[in-house]
Amino acid sequence: MSKFSLLLSTSLLACFAAATPAFAQDVPAAAETPARHPQDDAAPASASPAQAARAPDGQTPVDGAALQDIIVTAERRFNTAQKTAAAISVRPGAEMLRQGRYELKNILEDVPGVVGGAASTVATSQGSGTDNPAAGLVIRGVQPNSGAGGSATSTSSTAAIYVDDVYNGIGGNYDIDRVEVLRGPQGTLYGRSATSGVVAIQTGAPDASAISMSGTGEVGNFALRHLTGDVNIPIIQDKLAVRASGNLYKRDGYYSAQGGAVSSEAFRVKALFTPTDNFSALIGYAQEFNVTHSGGVSIRQGDSPTDFIYTPQEVGTGRNHFRQYWANFKLDLGPVEVTYIPAVRTWYQNATIVARGTVFNADQTIVTPDDKFVTHELRIHSAPNDSKFSWQTGAMYYRNTLNTVNNLYNLDLGRFLFKDTTDKTTTAAGVFAEGIYAFAPTTRLTAGVRYDYTKVAVTQDYTSVIGTTATLRGDQGVRKFNNVTYKARIEHDLAPRNLVYASISTGFSPGDITLTTGQDFQPVVQTLEAETLTAYEVGSKNRFLNDRLQINGALFYYDYAGYQTAQINLTPENPGNPTFRTITVPLRSYGAELEVQARPWANGTFSLNASYTNARYGDFGIYKTYFSTQKVSGVPPLQGNVAYDHRIPLGGEATLALRGVVRFFTAHDRSRLTQEWADLGAGPYGHVNSQALADFNATLIINPQFSITGYVRNLTDNRFLPDGWAIGSVMPSMTPGGPLQVSTDRAALSDPRTFGMIVSFRY
Repeated sequence: MSKFSLLLSTSLLACFAAATPAFAQDVPAAAETPARHPQDDAAPASASPAQAARAPDGQTPVDGAALQDIIVTAERRFNTAQKTAAAISVRPGAEMLRQGRYELKNILEDVPGVVGGAASTVATSQGSGTDNPAAGLVIRGVQPNSGAGGSATSTSSTAAIYVDDVYNGIGGNYDIDRVEVLRGPQGTLYGRSATSGVVAIQTGAPDASAISMSGTGEVGNFALRHLTGDVNIPIIQDKLAVRASGNLYKRDGYYSAQGGAVSSEAFRVKALFTPTDNFSALIGYAQEFNVTHSGGVSIRQGDSPTDFIYTPQEVGTGRNHFRQYWANFKLDLGPVEVTYIPAVRTWYQNATIVARGTVFNADQTIVTPDDKFVTHELRIHSAPNDSKFSWQTGAMYYRNTLNTVNNLYNLDLGRFLFKDTTDKTTTAAGVFAEGIYAFAPTTRLTAGVRYDYTKVAVTQDYTSVIGTTATLRGDQGVRKFNNVTYKARIEHDLAPRNLVYASISTGFSPGDITLTTGQDFQPVVQTLEAETLTAYEVGSKNRFLNDRLQINGALFYYDYAGYQTAQINLTPENPGNPTFRTITVPLRSYGAELEVQARPWANGTFSLNASYTNARYGDFGIYKTYFSTQKVSGVPPLQGNVAYDHRIPLGGEATLALRGVVRFFTAHDRSRLTQEWADLGAGPYGHVNSQALADFNATLIINPQFSITGYVRNLTDNRFLPDGWAIGSVMPSMTPGGPLQVSTDRAALSDPRTFGMIVSFRY
């Protein structure tokens, strides 16, 4: 452990150790919980997915104003969020729907240390999509991996998203039970792509005890039409149930009605069979059909960074389809319990992307007729008992077969910038083991290790801008990667409701290989090596004042030995003919996170979520000219939100629920600038000033079965260029002393003010 992380650990532990005794007396004896043993975290032998979903309702608060506990399973065991010794944030699905937050980027907007997040592919407006829902997710300053220009999709991301325990599963934007966000490497339990963290989404589970149904209709500006609902039907009382849910979403574009229009039709059905107390089988099917559009309007910066020029342009259309089949089998064998999760997911896309601007005018066509994912996951864990030691172990198998055609035609040059046809097979397998040992009723040690093997085999034909074609065949297109990750964590209960912990953990992302255009405009092989992140973290979770005040905090330090990107354009002076090179740069990130909830009275709740992140690159070596600063772009140093929720009883069962929130982040670089462009004065054009956005919603709860919500997001209609949009070119003004000629590639402003009404019922 470095001196820096040791100092952080000592400081935080000393701080909480000194503060906690003064507050511990605030908790009455009746509220104290018995000492927790590691086996308390394990799922009950008879627990079904439906019972797990209902577990949070069984939490009994100390009094009517107390903050309730939330059951989580992100660490592959049942536990409350407050007793999970990790930086975890939970967002209930019902609350997100009522606030008009169903895309992942909106659900995660108030999670400390998290930036971005591509929801389902309907969240994009580029006329295409991605088969990796975590492609835009940044956690604690660790940016997502990106393939080289013209390369195939399915590049492993640095964060992992699971839906109903399925890696990169679909349907995580409707009928949501809860969203759990684990920050920090989760390589031991999750392996592939869990380098910076995991987002685990649990959707509504079948319930064999009673019939139920719910529905929501939403309308809003920009011709928003949104319908979602579910129905649960017991087939055999307490034995067999079926739950079906669907989602229909349509909206015009924000800056061009046709150009940014999106629509999505999704459906899911799950059947849960529990024939005995020790066995359950859940079988599911899900599908999602999306249509997105690009073009319609070109937005670029004008004479100043905040002056935008809008130019009409053609409209491109993209279609992508998902289908998924999966199952979840649970078996209690007495001393051990077994879970097996097989899944098959397919993705198809056919898109034409229209790009018009000052850099170049182009049409890009992407066709992916075959993209199939097969995963198998087996987990075995010890059953609840009186032992001081509990454990879990397992294995995972992953296979992706991909066929895609990706062509980019430059209208100005009258030729292709590249033409690419790729067949790619990625196979991975991993085994893991993790154990928890209780030294004492209040002190526990967690240790885990995982081994992963990944093989990438690519067959590719690639033609560069000068018409030269290269191929990858046989062993030339094969790369193999071996990774070992580990975790060690110590946790201690200072009091029944005061927990401190310290951990060291590692995560990894497997490598990749592709052909792209090199600096001499010839096709060149680009290899991404496997990446490993080592993370140090200390934190504390606390409840005070009879469970009316909750304060959770964490400090972290990340050592990313070799962050890689294949998107460095080696010819920025010629943006119409970009060339690419894979570079490896050390990355260090450290920071602090704070989550506070306070309920001073029964009908009001204050919340504060904030994070500080300092992410910096190391030595660039010979590539220094391509970076004007050591700071990692797209990572605000300080971000967070302040919210207040208030309920006003109206008599009988009626209640008016009000919520106001202010989201904020501090100034930072939106995108990377070369040193040459920075010297020309382009810095402000690649910069985002500090921003604050306000949201408000009011819900009239007529009774537990019916409610009406009105909401406004981005109340002040604040618009700016968001993170990720890069400067395409910088040229001095044609007039001496005039403004720079700056172009931002395919720029899209932040979401404008949106408002709408939501009507929900539940039976």
